[in-house]
Amino acid sequence: MRRYESVFVINPDLMDAEIEATIDKFTGIISSQDGTLFNRENWGRRKLAYRIQKFTRGYYVLTDFAGEPAVVSELERNYKLDDRIIRFLTIKTSDRVDLEAIKAELAAKPAALPEAEKPADESKTPVPVEAIESSGETPETEV
Repeated sequence: MRRYESVFVINPDLMDAEIEATIDKFTGIISSQDGTLFNRENWGRRKLAYRIQKFTRGYYVLTDFAGEPAVVSELERNYKLDDRIIRFLTIKTSDRVDLEAIKAELAAKPAALPEAEKPADESKTPVPVEAIESSGETPETEV
């Protein structure tokens, strides 16, 4: 199996329910072709860099998945057939994929977020006012 990322741009004039149905259609194609979807990011409506099919805006979606090359062929064939898709790009990010390692990495990602929110230097951590008042120290102020 190989790992791929695919970005596609949907017609921005569609209703939200129809956009969601379009996204579900293409993620369903990945699953039906024995692919594994790791991540899907809806980037929302954004301005295009240049005019495409008379559109100046588009609804962007990024999918990160693993599968055989036949998955990409079927996915891109459906992108071309669907009038709701105004542009797409699929790239291969890795030749060999260890599904278990990637699933473990994705499972550990939310657990790592609280660690990233902590300040790197403990000396710069703000001290609560109650702690200063109870210690009898007067806080130093910079002028």
